[in-house]
Amino acid sequence: MNMQVNLVEPEIDNRPVLILTPGGLENGGGIGRLIGYMVEAWHGKNRPPIKIIDTRGPNRETHGLITVLAWPFFMVQSLARILLHAPCQPLLHINLAAGSSTLRKIIVVRFGRMLGLDMIIHLHDPDYGATYMRFPRLARPAVRAMFLSAAKVLVLGKAAETTMTGLLQVPADQVEIVPNGVPAPASVAALDNLTEPRILFLGYLSRRKGVHDLIDALARPELHALTWSATLAGSGSHQPTFVEQAARAGVQHRLTFPGWVDRERTRALLTGADILVLPSYAEGMAMSVLEAMAFGLCVICTPVGALAEVVEDGVSGLVVPPGNVDELAAAIGKAIRDPELRRRLGRGAREAFMRAYNIDDYPDRIIAVYKGARLRKTKLTTSATG
Repeated sequence: MNMQVNLVEPEIDNRPVLILTPGGLENGGGIGRLIGYMVEAWHGKNRPPIKIIDTRGPNRETHGLITVLAWPFFMVQSLARILLHAPCQPLLHINLAAGSSTLRKIIVVRFGRMLGLDMIIHLHDPDYGATYMRFPRLARPAVRAMFLSAAKVLVLGKAAETTMTGLLQVPADQVEIVPNGVPAPASVAALDNLTEPRILFLGYLSRRKGVHDLIDALARPELHALTWSATLAGSGSHQPTFVEQAARAGVQHRLTFPGWVDRERTRALLTGADILVLPSYAEGMAMSVLEAMAFGLCVICTPVGALAEVVEDGVSGLVVPPGNVDELAAAIGKAIRDPELRRRLGRGAREAFMRAYNIDDYPDRIIAVYKGARLRKTKLTTSATG
């Protein structure tokens, strides 16, 4: 017989939150950047203490064999730190990326379940449906069990929510959309560079990010005749290939490849840019697009992942189909030739950013999830004992 109980929503107390993230803040790519911004916005209010735990070490794309050899060490270290904090009953905030991240997180979740800890899984994979279907059929129940063990599964947008509730059959009340956030700059410069608009790409230099399409578009005759310069900033083992592509296309003298840039240099590039281009084939919710919106840039991107919900074509940016170099070149050309269009789209991007993606609001959204995770566990425990 079920007994009716009046449940009071639990307050987040001083029990720590352990944030497990691949690569930590330094080697975690977009996830590391998001968590870094979150940590900075976290302080100054009465919130639980947070600790960052790196579950992987360096990125395989940039460090190769070092990552393959290092990740077991980081995993053992992560489990040891969880065990050390276990008497305090921490909440585990588990960030899940693409590829082998699922294997590592299955280990973490099973360990957390063994210790009786509250857990949330924060999904960042740009297409987890495809990732899930690549797992052997016999392994899929273990993947689904990982998500079902979490009190909450955080996703970046509606497509990922559908994957969780549909393909993996995670209960809808267990899945919650929490968009990424980035800091607002102290001031936003007017986009008044009429003589030579500056184009910026920020991200890992890869074909998945559409770098090859961007170079092809910039080399089109209709763009070659216009005045512009472009910076393609980001790390990646394929950078020499893209430099060679730019040389073959005859645009290498107008492109700069600074490699990996730190946050200070990123801010400087955003401050000096007019147009942010991300012609990606797959994204969760690209931090570079949100950062460009925060700075009021004219954004040109593809409607992949949650970006379809972030950028409204003709209002807060220009949206082009992935892989369509003709439309990409046309959009870039339109933005170069029309400074008033750049200003209008930049204002629209800035307004959209202030409504939904300011990191100052992010801790409160996450705190609400943490409370919901505690409450859901309380309900489940009450139902099981009733």
